[in-house]
This record gives sequence, C-alpha cells and structure tokens, in this order.
Amino acid sequence: MKKKICCFLAALFLCVPLAGCNAPQYTGKTFLYFNAPVTVQIDSRNLSKARLNEIFSDAEQILADVHERTDAKNPNSVAARFNALPAGDVLELDELSEDIVMKALSYYEYTRGYFNILIAPLIDLWGFSPDKYDAEDYEFLPPTAEEIQNVLPLLEKDNVVLEDNLLKKIKNASIDFGGMAKGYALQKVREYLETQGIIYGIISGGSSSIELMKYKQNQSFVLGVKHPRGTAETPPIIEMNAQNAAASTSGDYERFYEYENERYSHLLDPFTGRPINDGTMSVTAIGKDGALCDALSTALCAMGYEKAKTFIKNYDDLTVFILYTENGQNYIYTNAPQNSFTVNDDSFRIETAE
Repeated sequence: MKKKICCFLAALFLCVPLAGCNAPQYTGKTFLYFNAPVTVQIDSRNLSKARLNEIFSDAEQILADVHERTDAKNPNSVAARFNALPAGDVLELDELSEDIVMKALSYYEYTRGYFNILIAPLIDLWGFSPDKYDAEDYEFLPPTAEEIQNVLPLLEKDNVVLEDNLLKKIKNASIDFGGMAKGYALQKVREYLETQGIIYGIISGGSSSIELMKYKQNQSFVLGVKHPRGTAETPPIIEMNAQNAAASTSGDYERFYEYENERYSHLLDPFTGRPINDGTMSVTAIGKDGALCDALSTALCAMGYEKAKTFIKNYDDLTVFILYTENGQNYIYTNAPQNSFTVNDDSFRIETAE
C-alpha cells in the first residue's frame, strides 16, 4: 500500500500519495486571507526562482483583491460601503466587484433563495457577525420571534438591484459575501495559474474550500471530508479520488453558541430566520466552479437535508455529500456512484440518489 501525506483542513482533508522521481515537484506559499491560511502549491519543475516568486506574487494579489472587496470589516470593501449607504442610494462597482455581486445574485436564483448575500442583518441578529462572535465579552442571547420577523423583510431579493455597474440599495438592506468569497478567490487563482501554463497544483483555503488541479499524470489526489463529530485526529469520514475540481464544506460544528442546553449553529435558514436544527451536520459540494461550490454547501445546509436531497437530484454536474442524523441514526446521502468513494465510519448508513 502506498504511503500518503495528509494535509488537514478544518472541513476537508487532502491526501497526496508520496511522489516518485518523475512526479511534479510541489513548491508552496501560504498567505492569510478570509480569516484563514490560503496555501498555493504548484509544480515548480522548469520554473526559475524569479518566475516562481512572480507567480506567487500574482496569486497573492488576486486573493488580496477579492478579500479587499468582500471583507465587511474593511471600510473600503463593497460590503462595508454598501451597508453604510442610506436606502435609495447607489454604489458604483469596478469590474471585479461587479462580477462578484453578479455571481452572488445568480446563486440566489440557483439555490432558490437559500444562498442570500442579504442575510447580513440576520447574521448580526444571531451574534455571528465578526464584531460580536469574535468579541470575548459578547454574551449570546437568542433573539425573540418578533425580532426575527422584523429582520426577515430585509432579506427579500428586491432590496438590492444591480444595473450595469451600479448597485442600488432598497430599504435598509446590508450584504455579506462570507458564503462565497473564499471559493470565488480560490477559483480566480486557479484560473490565473492555468493561464500561466501551470497544470499541476493545489489551492487550499484553510477552513473549508480547496481547488484541485492535477496531481500527476494518471493519478488523482485523494480528497477527504472531515468527520463532523470528530476531532483533529479523527480520520476523514469520506475519501474519494479527485482532480480538476473544486470542493467546499459547510458544517454545524464550525461556529455555534450553546444556550440553556441548546446549540445554535451559524448556518441560518433565510426563510425562517433561525439556525438549522433538523439534524444536518455538514454538506460537501464538489464541482468545476469553486465559487458555486462554496455558496452551494452553505445553501444546502440552510435547506435542511430533506430539501437538499431533492435539490441535488437535478444537478448531475455536481457531487454532493450530505451528512445528517435522524432518530439517532447517522446517514450519508450522496449523488456520487457508490464505488467512487469510501466511508470510514460504519455507524453511518449510505443513501444514494436514485
């Protein structure tokens, strides 16, 4: 059996078979964006040190450009400037910002409203905005039903209008790109690397997202999904071969509060205004579009596993793993062929889409 190097991510594992003498020689560099380490590794054969540094510098600039526009804590970001506008005003967008917003709004339609950048007021209401969740002195208290109902009208899609490069604010709406920004940025880095003739590479987003190029000729990476109830030492619950693909995972274990013996996840249903509590533990989406996979993993969690299972039956260009519990039994539901992956926990029953 070949030995493996396993690169641990908070939601995903990447297992890479040890390279032989003819394999790509990976060189990597790590940057800090989106509140996580972002590591770019590429085959450095036939690249001079100067050329390698140039590629890494360009990759970092792409990450910085996306982060600068999407980070609500940055007062110059699209999110912060839009959120500060009075109702009725417009924000002029540059080309990159327009593309980010356009994709975000298209994902709203794609997910039937379960991915929604207008969710920012709800995130803040539940204490998951950075100024609250990261504050040591913040004391969580679940909002009342009345408070939730007062916020929900701000999430309606007509509260933001994109016309050419002008983003118009309706009502007192505010936006949050956290559900897609990292996946979008990693995808942009991958697209750049491809224009530079890079074939073999990995771009990992630390906590939840990854872009896989090729590992080496005739051999794929082994992608693993973190056990949603495991520890840092727990082996991946799911493993499968993957290359030329993006993957993102969202889970109820990433950020949460506990109050009076009840757990409140950061994964919020934009229609009920409440955290998911149906037993959904995590969702992993694998496909060609990294930004979409990032948004979709969030949206499918917000749907709950029953709606999510129905949703993925209509999309054969995506591979999805839904991990959930029902009546004390753990399940893995997927549209992947059963012979294309392995499960490392016998307590989970496998269900496949028909």
